[in-house]
Amino acid sequence: MTTESQKKETFFERHSWKWFIFMAVIFGLFGIGDVIRGMDADPAIAESITGVAWPELQASSHRIANLIDLYVRAVGMYLIILSIMTVVITLVGFRQGEKWAWYILWIWPLAMASTFFIFFTAERQVDFPAPPPMLSAPVFFIITLLGLILTYRKFFPRV
Repeated sequence: MTTESQKKETFFERHSWKWFIFMAVIFGLFGIGDVIRGMDADPAIAESITGVAWPELQASSHRIANLIDLYVRAVGMYLIILSIMTVVITLVGFRQGEKWAWYILWIWPLAMASTFFIFFTAERQVDFPAPPPMLSAPVFFIITLLGLILTYRKFFPRV
C-alpha cells in the first residue's frame, strides 16, 4: 500500500484491524478458560438454563453434568481455533485491504447475532440472571459490525 493511499484512509480504516485482533485474543482467552475449566469457567450459563446451581447439578446428575462440561470444552476449542483463524485473516488479508478478508470477517457479526438468538430463545429460569453470552454477544456484535462498516471504503473505494 502506498503512502498516498494511506493518507486517504481514515484513522479507523488504518487501525481497525487492531479491533479484530483484540476481539480474537479475548475470545481465545475465553476458549482457553473453557477448555481448561469446562463449565466451571462460567457456571452461570448452566444455572440460568437449568435453574440449578452447577455444583448441585454435578452432584445430582454426574452424567448429564459431564456431558454439559464436555460441550463447553469443545466450544472452547472452537473459540481458540476461530480466534487463531481471525488473527491470521486479519494480519494477512484484512490489514492489507484484501476484499476476501473483509467478507470472511462477516462471520463474527453473524456468530454474535446467532449466539444471542440461541440464548434469547432458550428456555431460561426467571430466578437466575441472563447467561453471560446474552450480554457479551451484543457488545461484540456492535464492535465487529462497526469494524466492518467503517472500513467499507477501504475495501470498496469509489472509482
